[in-house]
Amino acid sequence: MANPTIYTVGGTVQAGGGIYIPRQADEELLGLCRSGTFAYVLTPRQMGKSSLMVRTAQTLTDEGIRSVIVDLQELGANVTAEQWYFGFLVKLDDQLMFDTDVVSWWQEREHLGVSQRLTQFFEKILLAEVEGQVVIFVDEIDSTLSLNFTDDFFIAIRYLYVARATNAEFNRLSFVLMGVATPGDLISDAKRTPFNIGQRVDLTDFTFEEALPLAEGLGLPSDEAKQILHQVLKWTGGHPYLTQRLCGALVAERHNKFVETRFMSQRVAGVPTPLASSRETRPTQWLPVVATGVASFLRSKDVGTIVNSTFFGVMSEQDNNLQFVRDMLTKRAPNPEVLTIYREIRRGKRAVVDEEQSLAKSHLKLSGVVRRENNVLRVRNEIYRQVFDYKWINKHLPFNLRDRCERLKPALPYVAALVLFSGLMTGVAVYVNEQRLIAQNALKEVEKRQLNSEILIESLKLQNLLTLNLELDTLIAGLKVGKRLKTLDKNVEPDTRVLAVATLQQVIYGIKERNRLEDHSDWVNGVAFSPDGEIIASASDDKTVKLWNRNGQLLQTLTGHSYPVNGVAFSPDGEIIASASDDDTVKLWNRNGQLLQTLTGHSYPVWDVVFSPDGEIIASASPNNTVKLWNRKGQVLQTLTGHSNSVWDVAFSPDGEIIASASNDNTVKLWNRNGQLLQTLTGHRSSVLGVAFSPDGEIIASASDDNTVKLWNRNGQLLQTLTGHSYPVNGVAFSPDGEIIASASNDNTVKLWNRNGQLLQTLTGHRSSVLGV
Repeated sequence: MANPTIYTVGGTVQAGGGIYIPRQADEELLGLCRSGTFAYVLTPRQMGKSSLMVRTAQTLTDEGIRSVIVDLQELGANVTAEQWYFGFLVKLDDQLMFDTDVVSWWQEREHLGVSQRLTQFFEKILLAEVEGQVVIFVDEIDSTLSLNFTDDFFIAIRYLYVARATNAEFNRLSFVLMGVATPGDLISDAKRTPFNIGQRVDLTDFTFEEALPLAEGLGLPSDEAKQILHQVLKWTGGHPYLTQRLCGALVAERHNKFVETRFMSQRVAGVPTPLASSRETRPTQWLPVVATGVASFLRSKDVGTIVNSTFFGVMSEQDNNLQFVRDMLTKRAPNPEVLTIYREIRRGKRAVVDEEQSLAKSHLKLSGVVRRENNVLRVRNEIYRQVFDYKWINKHLPFNLRDRCERLKPALPYVAALVLFSGLMTGVAVYVNEQRLIAQNALKEVEKRQLNSEILIESLKLQNLLTLNLELDTLIAGLKVGKRLKTLDKNVEPDTRVLAVATLQQVIYGIKERNRLEDHSDWVNGVAFSPDGEIIASASDDKTVKLWNRNGQLLQTLTGHSYPVNGVAFSPDGEIIASASDDDTVKLWNRNGQLLQTLTGHSYPVWDVVFSPDGEIIASASPNNTVKLWNRKGQVLQTLTGHSNSVWDVAFSPDGEIIASASNDNTVKLWNRNGQLLQTLTGHRSSVLGVAFSPDGEIIASASDDNTVKLWNRNGQLLQTLTGHSYPVNGVAFSPDGEIIASASNDNTVKLWNRNGQLLQTLTGHRSSVLGV
């Protein structure tokens, strides 16, 4: 049988105590330590940090480099700054055994601050008494996040790094920081310079080749073991802890099957066992079980069963890794945006780009639930995907259905007069699809209770639909409830009626949605109205542009792009539609769906496209930091260069003389048609995602990832900042008279403002981010 101890679950791999699997990080960290480079390994829990640290320290020791490991957890949490810093030196003394009496040295300098004493100790004692290179591994640095005096510790480490410029002796001393934190977490005081030294070492998940040694522990023939390992990695994605935990669970289950089969074999042979009487020997009943035996166990399809019993259901609450991820996503999350972004990543409909400056995205990576792949964030593995699913996300979002229902309860006594509201439903002929049949012979009281329970359930379902902003669906379901309430009037209890009528009132008076265009098979990234207002064009990730009339009837589907379509625009005369795509092109179509031109010249996806007011120039924005100007024949007229990051959006002034571009470099730039830069509008704290001119051309509105809309004049002067969105603002537009500004946001709303920055109305109804307006 296999040896279960081959797998290390939830601890450091000790010598001879399990399999250590080297990864790229091993050579990378070892090389940095050999060269005396400051480094940090800041990753989620149970990724193998401690094992990497122990392994690296041992290798350095074997090579004659002095290495020290200090676990900050050992210093305690309920201690003073004096005790904590002195405890750190004691850990160094325990391993380096200084000639100096550390206790006396520390006490003699009590007139100095603890940080100054620490740096002096490294300079006057450690470097003086220890020859050669010294590498200090500081583990569990996240244990300092709850302490209010450790900023100085990391500032002291930074000082030791900076001091290399004036004192060459400090080149012999280097630090490696290990823990579950980001560099920005280490110094909490915003007035101080962030911790910005050292080189990051990434601990990646196991590849199949790296994980192959784990197959040996399964106790199966080589080919079978590899097949099982493939299935294991499909679930775990190579996560070190989850992979070894699952392998260990498979071995344990195989052992149980072995014991069970051996017991059955003894029964067949008539051998007495502790669990059965010798009189109960009926070989004909046991032979089929013995025939299948252990060899049939641990087939590929069995892995899913073991995953289910090890990680899902009740077990998801008991596994310490899943508990860590759960806490990081809820209790330790810096803001609600963490779950909102995770929801978008899990949907996978649109790439969520990693941004180092984003606290929420950094926290998601640190939780371990997502990982970075080619600058895009993805769910780390299938186990996480299924445990932290949509149901779990919705339950833990800041505003859930239960909270909404609780807030409604106080209002119920005040709507008793609305009982007559059900009379408004007279004449509504809606077929009730899911009317539950009531047993004909049941007691009337039981029938009445069941009826009232069903109406209560339907009312709560309506509240759920309202919470999800499914307005048309809510209206249809509400009509059914109203008809049922009227038909069964005498059997409905007063309390049930109050709740149902209050809910129906919300449905009737709360719905603003007029129509819904549904035919795209993927995300819709942009919409545009024709100048006469008769046609709507929509651009989608399904690689198409669709044309609709105002009643929602599909007129044309424009196919030809090979990748998602990001934006769409009508020419001023309404005869030409331009579409911008991830396939690096802009395509021009007529209203009948005929392709007229393909504009090629971008070497990156095209994110936005717009016509000049005279219809003669087309401007396109791209993530290669440029805007291109084209004529309708597809010739490039100008390439506007000057942004230092991707350009998201572009707009023409009403007179066509100025082009505004919005960029990831946090600016809006104004250009003339010759490509000359006129103004750079600075003031946003994050990417600018959208830009628009007022109809008179005097005001420019910019929408930003910093959750605001800013209004500027053409000279670059900031006029107003519109605050009210709780998440990034993706797009902005002016009303035809220029008096109202509309903004579209990741908070699932559109907000309407006046030019003075006053919020006029919030339009709710979308179930996810609103990308344009």
